[in-house]
Amino acid sequence: MRLTKNFTDDEFKCPCCGKLLDSLPFRAFIAKLQDARNIAGIPFVITSGYRCLKHNKAVGGKPDSSHLMGVAVDIRIRTSSERFLIIGGLMKAGFARFGIGQKHIHVDMDVCKPQRLIWLH
Repeated sequence: MRLTKNFTDDEFKCPCCGKLLDSLPFRAFIAKLQDARNIAGIPFVITSGYRCLKHNKAVGGKPDSSHLMGVAVDIRIRTSSERFLIIGGLMKAGFARFGIGQKHIHVDMDVCKPQRLIWLH
């Protein structure tokens, strides 16, 4: 099922159980993610969306991971140019929490955690 112009529900489902959270925070997160994608002008390949407790533990996620609430994604990065465009789009869309890795960018909209934060993986 299409959630926005560029995102489908399959991209955000837990890979181990197929669950997808459908909450107001999730809908707001996806709408803002679509805004960021529009601004960046390139596809966002989601490598991790919602995670159930079992899957989060299996991948070494933190017990308070924002993925557990459906308000976090990891976006695949292949080049530094992609990283630049995606981070720029995310920032212009209003995101303020980023984890930057070699091959992905984590972004979340977790209001229970410190805002305006960038960390390296």
